Amino acid sequence: MNRFLFNFANPSFLFFLFFLNLFSILPAFAQESLSGFSSLKKSGRSLIFSTETGQKLRITPYGDFIVRVQAIRKDEDFFPDDYTEMVESHNWPGQISADEKSDRFILKTNPEDGLSLQVTKNLLRLSFFQNNLSVPFLQDKNGIQWQQDTLSVSFQPDSSEHFAGLGHTYFARTEKLDLKGEKTSRNYGTEHHQQAPLIVPFFLSGKGYGIFLNSTFPNSFSFGKEGKYEISVSGGRMDYFVIAGPDLTDVLDRYTQLTGRPRFPPKAAFGLSLSDKGNDHTSMDPSDENWWKRKINEHRAAGFPIDHIVNDNRWRAGGGQRCLSRFDWELTRYPDPTEYQSWVQKNHLFVTLDFNRCIASHSEGWKPDNLIPASGKIDFSDSAPDFTKKEVRDWFWNLFWTKSLNPDLNYPGDALWIDEFDEMGAAPDSMILGNGKTWKEMKNYWFFLIAKSLVADGWDKSFKETKRPFVWVRGMTAGAQRYATLWSGDIKPTTDDMKTQVRSMQSAGLSGFPFWGHDAGGFYNWETKNGPDDNLYRNWSMAFGSFSPTWKPHGVGESRWPLDRSTEVQKDAKTYSRLRYELMPYFYTYAHQAFETGIPIARAMILEFSQESEAWKRDLQYMWGNELLVAPNCSDSDRVSVWLPGGSWFDFWSDSLFSGNQVLSYPSPTGKLPLFVKDGAIIPMTNFALSTGALPADSLTIHIYTGRNGLFTLYEDDGLSEGYRHKEKRTTEITFNQDHMSVTVSPANGTYKNAPAQKAWTFVFHGFKKPVSFSVNGKKVKTNWDPVKKTLSLSAGSFSVLESIEVVMDQE
Repeated sequence: MNRFLFNFANPSFLFFLFFLNLFSILPAFAQESLSGFSSLKKSGRSLIFSTETGQKLRITPYGDFIVRVQAIRKDEDFFPDDYTEMVESHNWPGQISADEKSDRFILKTNPEDGLSLQVTKNLLRLSFFQNNLSVPFLQDKNGIQWQQDTLSVSFQPDSSEHFAGLGHTYFARTEKLDLKGEKTSRNYGTEHHQQAPLIVPFFLSGKGYGIFLNSTFPNSFSFGKEGKYEISVSGGRMDYFVIAGPDLTDVLDRYTQLTGRPRFPPKAAFGLSLSDKGNDHTSMDPSDENWWKRKINEHRAAGFPIDHIVNDNRWRAGGGQRCLSRFDWELTRYPDPTEYQSWVQKNHLFVTLDFNRCIASHSEGWKPDNLIPASGKIDFSDSAPDFTKKEVRDWFWNLFWTKSLNPDLNYPGDALWIDEFDEMGAAPDSMILGNGKTWKEMKNYWFFLIAKSLVADGWDKSFKETKRPFVWVRGMTAGAQRYATLWSGDIKPTTDDMKTQVRSMQSAGLSGFPFWGHDAGGFYNWETKNGPDDNLYRNWSMAFGSFSPTWKPHGVGESRWPLDRSTEVQKDAKTYSRLRYELMPYFYTYAHQAFETGIPIARAMILEFSQESEAWKRDLQYMWGNELLVAPNCSDSDRVSVWLPGGSWFDFWSDSLFSGNQVLSYPSPTGKLPLFVKDGAIIPMTNFALSTGALPADSLTIHIYTGRNGLFTLYEDDGLSEGYRHKEKRTTEITFNQDHMSVTVSPANGTYKNAPAQKAWTFVFHGFKKPVSFSVNGKKVKTNWDPVKKTLSLSAGSFSVLESIEVVMDQE
């Protein structure tokens, strides 16, 4: 035997022992994969596969088009269903059968077009099918793997596959909508100024399916980067849902069935929002009650609408400064909040109250025990509530309720703006919170806890459906769309940031947040010390802003109030504010559809045209509902490249007709928004008013864009309460027949509080070559012909909403 091996003084021997010890511990770091099949058992509606090495794979149907996949290692347990609440309910119907073959299992849901899977016995690899097709739309590559605390699942990559979704990163700075070829993540920040992440680990594939990662641990996604299609998560359990389409609208509909429908805001939230941010609170003209009354009266007297008063700090007690005030009314500026609320209501206004994290410790009821444990690591460390504690969540809501929202006070307060809870990234991942979990696990869930505490546990229980909530937080989490929404933080007034907002608005809509918002025109540029110049204000604050789900020009520097800008700017402000309000019947119908189906108002081109390669490139244009195409000018150029899909398209401004399947270089001088209408579109509009509350409900103008048959189902309700959840709503079907050149308004279905019994109807036909005559319910009516636009209009008169209306072109 070689005596060298036992010579403990020999350095070579010690080196040998070191490597021997290293190899002995390598298995602890080795990658572990699902091994071969051992047994199968049924548990409830789930199928649980066990492997030869003690791992488990659980497959659970959620209806016929969604399947949940969970995997654990030996000696681990599956997390309980309520471990997080991103999924709204686990009480779903659905059964899945298992047919055993020699080398695999075939799993099927009930319907022919439902989901089916294959599970190989060797290494438990999964393949997913729909419509009984022989080719899978999704197939494991290396399957589910573990390496220490990192869990991953990899799929077979397809170089032609496109992806979209995942919410957005900080400040909503989305560089492109198509995620193909990207490696990215959606996590809470690690630094102080990483604002407004939309943390939605859900994406859609151009192949007609989606995947939702049901985990709050840090995540990452690879969509073909270096040939990998992989999802990984740092901690917890592997738990994901596969959602079948095949249409992307079906996928999004099913995703929001799973995680919850977006909360439907009050109608006033869709009007123009203006704030006091640009006004110097230390000046001789502080933004107090008198300032608001004067600004709004002047603004409206000049013909500009406003619905939404956005209070930024100045209303708060203790001087109104951002971090030195407290959540309560400052009685030197608002000596009688009850009188002020009476004025607000009389003028059809809607009031948001803001809360910065830094005022938590100054506000009533705060206790030192409310703090997160390692608060010293973050800014405003004495004011960082631990929302994992029920008593903290209760304190948070009760503060809002007792200081302003309780109707017994008759104080202003219709919405809540929750700010700066995204700036705790410096807290250590190892910090143990009040619920016993780490910050690493809970930080992606933070916005969900905030939203639920304010709405499900607060607003809903207190208002009992008499008043809809509208809560907007700087950051959001998957599933929290059923309570609140978000805005994108302190973005810059630059064309580059404008582009990212156009894309992020679409990505938010693809991620379950159709009521996303942003500071239209940008918040401030801290390097150049300015807000938006006149050109950017016209193209972004007004044009693009008015075709965003919520319209909020807001920020530091130059005033965002239209009346404070130049005469030329004011012309554009009037154009887009009038159009926003006149289109409210159209807009509000699609807002309700977003609540019902998850399909957003601002729709990425891929939602309808996912099989068109051009649609995946065109992320600076979008559909506004189903009938309008919007392409904001996000540059200093006076032309915009616009892709028109198949069919024919009307220029909204001139009524010029363009054939589809082409790319236009469209003239777009400053202030002109490229806006197109599909042929066959039916666009309901109303008469302009200075607030949504003053818009007439007893008259409508229906614009018909001829060229093909059309259908529009108008939606109406009281705009304020949650009665729409209980059939307190009205729908009216409007159809257009191209061959007969006729419009039919069907009797209204349903009613709501203060709904009109009669409605006056005007019809405008676009696309005629010459004037023609029309009859309404068999009686000839007078028509008006515009020879420039080639439009024909007629007043049909007033009818009971229960009466059918037939508008038919007379035969010559």
